[in-house]
Amino acid sequence: MEKNLLEQKSSGLSLKEFLDKNLDGKLTFETFFGKGSGFCDDTIDQLFPYLIKLFSSGHVKGNTLIQMALAPYIHYIIPACEYFTEIIVGTANDSGLRELEKWRTNDANTVDMMHIFQFVCDREGNRITAIEKHNMLQSKMKQVLIYDVTKSNPFSPVVLPQVDCLLLSHCLEIHALDNEGFCSALKNVSLLLKPGGNLIMIVDTGATFYMVGKFKFPHMCFDVDYLRKTLTDEGFCVGELKEFPRKAVGLMDVCDYSAIIILNARKEAGR
Repeated sequence: MEKNLLEQKSSGLSLKEFLDKNLDGKLTFETFFGKGSGFCDDTIDQLFPYLIKLFSSGHVKGNTLIQMALAPYIHYIIPACEYFTEIIVGTANDSGLRELEKWRTNDANTVDMMHIFQFVCDREGNRITAIEKHNMLQSKMKQVLIYDVTKSNPFSPVVLPQVDCLLLSHCLEIHALDNEGFCSALKNVSLLLKPGGNLIMIVDTGATFYMVGKFKFPHMCFDVDYLRKTLTDEGFCVGELKEFPRKAVGLMDVCDYSAIIILNARKEAGR
């Protein structure tokens, strides 16, 4: 263990306080999704072909999409931006919010996602350029907000109408570390989604921690069977579920996940 490594469990802070204080939004993106990151084989090469196929199928579309992610992870909604009228993005803390605002205003110091925009455009046959796709997503991103999944209204005090699609990216398992907390958080975020709406989840399985800079953050450890059962119990019909075994070589000292799951579920009527 590094001499200067700082962990939540020994900090005297609650998990939320530790995340709020120490999670750097830009560094989190660059660690796991930045150009040249050792995790790109997992996070881009494996997941994005599925996301492109899912949204281009026409089965997941509507007026409004909400994404809730640990940090400024708007790259996951690049394939979705043509199929929704407006997009709302939630992030975990003030650092992530600042990065999202910088990206919306083309700040020179914003996170660089153009390699992902280009990857998506290449896979889509270059119907439009990466810059055009970038500008489209900017124009459709109507709000950026901080969320708290422990609240019955995660975006309180802002009240949002229920939406057609909810995309959770490395979200619940970051903020809830046991079954009770995870189920409660899932119940809270599910209230954001219309009955019949689509829930898309991107989660790491087998992980117990992740590192951002010198800070070590805890991660709820579970497997695919737990995830499927929990969603079913909460009133979701789990459709397609893909599990991608870890390809990233080494880097187990940065995050110890064993696989990445992406799934599409539908919220049952009356829930």
